[in-house]
Amino acid sequence: MGSPPPAVLMLPGAAPASAELRALLGAERIDRLEELLLERAMRWASELSPGGVHVAADDEGLDAAVRRVAAGSAGAALLVVWPTLPRWGPEHAEGVLDDLASGCEVSVGPVFDGGLYLLALTRVLPSLFELPSEAWDSPDALGRVLGAINADGAPVGLLRAERGLRRPGDVRAALADPLLDDELRTLLAGGGVRLARAPFRSQPLTSSSSCSRSCAASSIVLWRHSLAR
Repeated sequence: MGSPPPAVLMLPGAAPASAELRALLGAERIDRLEELLLERAMRWASELSPGGVHVAADDEGLDAAVRRVAAGSAGAALLVVWPTLPRWGPEHAEGVLDDLASGCEVSVGPVFDGGLYLLALTRVLPSLFELPSEAWDSPDALGRVLGAINADGAPVGLLRAERGLRRPGDVRAALADPLLDDELRTLLAGGGVRLARAPFRSQPLTSSSSCSRSCAASSIVLWRHSLAR
């Protein structure tokens, strides 16, 4: 018998747009952007775990929300989702489930300029949730999260780094992407965002190392494409 589907904890508003992006798009379009990103993350999560998606309350801290959902998940893995990506696909589900099946107790999906888009856990790690709330969306979030995970001695896998939609540079990069869908392109381009120069495109490195080997030295971070195993 296979493992039960994971429980999913959605964190609306946990990765807010920057002040610069709010000024660029305006309040109405920012609200619609955040709604759209949440809708897409919820759709992805519902397909991965039908009936197993939970939403954190506005006044509920991350630690409290994780413990609440974990307590009712009957031993299933828990996925924490920050709805900041323009697109969620099967590769994200395959990557995190592959990590967990390989023996990782944690799988981390980082955002390029700081913060996370996904965190998977097979157990609640005390050191991880002792981090201050501002650590989760800081430029050094990945290092601080990995440090806490290593303090608890948990094997960890790293998902492909992704670009969120939180800053003007993210909008320029999205509009330059020929694969951007029409709905999001229309919303983002409505303010006449200028593409004065081609955006920097960072390509994640790939590694075929297993979860256990990627945790052997806490000072080494392996950026692994979630499908390149």
